[in-house]
Amino acid sequence: MKPASTTRILGAATVAALLAIASAPSLAGNYAEGDPRPVPLVSSTTRAEVTADAQQWLKSAPTQGYTAGYASQAAVVSANSRAAVAADTRLWIQSGLAALQNGEASADTTRPAYRQAMAEYTKLRASPAYGALVDQLTSQQAAAQSRATVR
Repeated sequence: MKPASTTRILGAATVAALLAIASAPSLAGNYAEGDPRPVPLVSSTTRAEVTADAQQWLKSAPTQGYTAGYASQAAVVSANSRAAVAADTRLWIQSGLAALQNGEASADTTRPAYRQAMAEYTKLRASPAYGALVDQLTSQQAAAQSRATVR
């Protein structure tokens, strides 16, 4: 090799090494500063307070579009618990509906695969396994909250 090309290669390698050393701290995140692992937040707001707040906000919420001639609909707040929502999500994934919804376009409800997955989801949701899963998740959440408050 020629001495000039060797010098260029060594120079480029030196610059690359310096850039790598300079950027290494930005790749480390905040773990060097002692950040703990994320801990889920526990809400101190009751379901009744959230429902009342949502209904109060909806009374004065801005409307979209031309709604002068339309009466406002009553506010509907879900009564599902976290465990019920988590169980429903697991069944949705287990039935295959989640995989069919993946992508930019929504699921094609006319396809046989979608209809089969929807039938499986409906069957799972109506089965006693859904209630057992809700109970299991409720007890897991209660255990996690009791561990979080003991600290």
